[in-house]
Amino acid sequence: MAEKRENWGSKLGLILAMAGNAVGLGNFWRYPYQAAANGGGAFMIPYFGALILMGIPLMFVEWNLGRFGGKYGHGSLGPMVYLQAREGVSPKTAAILGGITGAIALGVTVLVNSYYNHIIGWTLGYAFESLVGGYMDTSIDTGTYFVNYIQSPALVFPFWILALAILYFAVSGGIKKGIEVIAKWMMPTIYVVGAILIVRTLTLGSPVNPDWSPIA
Repeated sequence: MAEKRENWGSKLGLILAMAGNAVGLGNFWRYPYQAAANGGGAFMIPYFGALILMGIPLMFVEWNLGRFGGKYGHGSLGPMVYLQAREGVSPKTAAILGGITGAIALGVTVLVNSYYNHIIGWTLGYAFESLVGGYMDTSIDTGTYFVNYIQSPALVFPFWILALAILYFAVSGGIKKGIEVIAKWMMPTIYVVGAILIVRTLTLGSPVNPDWSPIA
């Protein structure tokens, strides 16, 4: 009997989940820093160039690969690459390419999860510290605060375990009851928080140099 694969419950859930793959911590932390350090508005020129020349073509390749493999009931990268490679090379070569691709995909997934779990925990911990006022100590710089934070097991491990529990709920519930539910709540929340941060940034000013204010 063929295994019945779970599908998305709605187009909105799919769109929000895909947006969650693209929008992350880098958009709120790394991207603004890189833009400010590399010419401000001029940074957008190579950014959109990379988006058009690399990002969008890779997206189409990924979607095409998924659709092709999905027709044959495969949902992992290795078999998908094998099926497409078989159209142009020998079955043995296609199997080798599929095996290598699958191994790389598994390795990348394990590597990304190994550090992103900690980053999620750190983010939850920083949010908690901000709410209780622990992050408002101006006597130490942010770098020293981070070092002190990650060296405190009482702060690191509880939020790391909480991050794993949230991820377990999302994965164990499957697509509809897990990932889609999380995406429908988390993605609107991240945009609301992003809007709050934008307003806060534009009204904060600069304690070091007034000319550095975003509204100067």
